Amino acid sequence: MINKIIKRKCKAIFPKDVFQKGTSRVYYDDNGYYLTHIEFQPYSLKRGTFLNVGLSFLCSKGENLLYDFSYDNQIRVGKEFIEFIDEKQFERDIVKYVEFANEYILKYREFRDIQYAKEYMMNHLDDSNWNPYYKAMFCFLTDDMVQGQKYYQMFLDDPFFERIIERDHYPKKIEDLSKEYVLDMIRKQRNYWHSKSAMKKMKNYLEWEWQIPVCRDKKKIYYKGHGQKMVIFLYEKHILYF
Repeated sequence: MINKIIKRKCKAIFPKDVFQKGTSRVYYDDNGYYLTHIEFQPYSLKRGTFLNVGLSFLCSKGENLLYDFSYDNQIRVGKEFIEFIDEKQFERDIVKYVEFANEYILKYREFRDIQYAKEYMMNHLDDSNWNPYYKAMFCFLTDDMVQGQKYYQMFLDDPFFERIIERDHYPKKIEDLSKEYVLDMIRKQRNYWHSKSAMKKMKNYLEWEWQIPVCRDKKKIYYKGHGQKMVIFLYEKHILYF
């Protein structure tokens, strides 16, 4: 019952191209080089849900869709547990989380502008954990080879990643990295995930290419597609195509 109510409200509120992963409580917004990852997380001791939202970047070699980024490093944006007491109560209360998730979906679409995304990451991410790697990827995608090589070398030099680099066959020479190399990783990740039965609703490349700016004023770009018009707040016109 809980899953059916969540699904019904998500279908009514989310943009039409946001899709459910199989029959789970996980939803994705496919943005080409990243997915916005929305999870209505259950709790083992009670019936109900929390809400988690973040980004899963497709420029790595892993075989899991993890939360790679979230604003203020806060994935759990719905910290208050919404308990299922009865159908009418839960249907009423879950709306605020679905609407809250929708706000994040639209906000995270700003990162479709790769130049804006790079500048945001460079200004807001520290140099811990996977952050140097992702900074490097954004630099390569925007043809900033000098900064890209700098951050990728930091990734290579971190002892924590030594086994991961060996296991997943990450390049060990910074000279092997380029924009095309990163785009190829993204293509392979997209193909890998699209092959999964629960992920068949990911866009294919032709569908992704329809998201072309058709009108622009100051900080807004209007996109048309899938029978709707979406407003995305952007700062620079740098859109990636695959």
